[in-house]
Amino acid sequence: MKVKMEDVAKLANVNKATVSRALKGDSRISASTRERVWKAAKALGYQPDAVARGLSSNRTGLLGVVFVDLSQPWVGSFLSGLDRVASKQSYSLLVKCSGQGPSQKNVVARDLLSRNVDGIIWIAGAVPDLSFDGPLVAVGSENPRGFSVLIDVERGAQKLQKIAKGRVCEVRSGSAPFFRDIASFLKGPSLKTLPPLYVVDSSHDIPISGGGENVVLCGYPNVARLLKSYCLDWPAFELGAIAGRLSLNAIQEKGVRPEKVMVVPPLYSPEGDIVSL
Repeated sequence: MKVKMEDVAKLANVNKATVSRALKGDSRISASTRERVWKAAKALGYQPDAVARGLSSNRTGLLGVVFVDLSQPWVGSFLSGLDRVASKQSYSLLVKCSGQGPSQKNVVARDLLSRNVDGIIWIAGAVPDLSFDGPLVAVGSENPRGFSVLIDVERGAQKLQKIAKGRVCEVRSGSAPFFRDIASFLKGPSLKTLPPLYVVDSSHDIPISGGGENVVLCGYPNVARLLKSYCLDWPAFELGAIAGRLSLNAIQEKGVRPEKVMVVPPLYSPEGDIVSL
């Protein structure tokens, strides 16, 4: 027999309206009541009807997610972080690939709008000018018309200077670096008599041998551990989770939300320990 909302309400000792609001994360419902409702729903195996919920709230339960290139190694981790947040609110992800051209990006954007997505998470460079009433969260780029999740490159550079201990930081960047313009934050006094600290921010320049403590590999922690090198990581999982929270909080009109979130990239030692400032 299918479990109904009435069953959850009876077990939680609340009415149907409270169950509905609690499962949507409505801030008007106290934390203790939400917890009681969720426990009742879990105990009974209750699954909200996504179609009926969408009809009643004019929501589709869809988040559009746009990448430039789905083959990047961090995409899976980003989606894992995003899906962990979205699935708790019974949201599904509609993933698209925009490519590099502006015309293709506009086509992808219009396609998402035609699907009536409730929110868009854009990890594809400059955000197109869209007539969209829902929240649009840009990851890795400024979004003058909505929310942005950005990497704090300056704080990352400060971590590199800490382990450089006065040495020159020589940055080797490729065409699609994780930390664009990080070299501009690494200027200052340096001890040129010592060997430099090589900061490799390119998948094409990953050293095959000779890594060690004089090398910082950006964005590839598993490879860095093999090379016994430092790694300035691009925290894809955390970025996905934060983008999801921003989008869903805006959709559900929950509390005050910052328009810009800065995320400090973690720096790992050759042994895999986090290096703090």
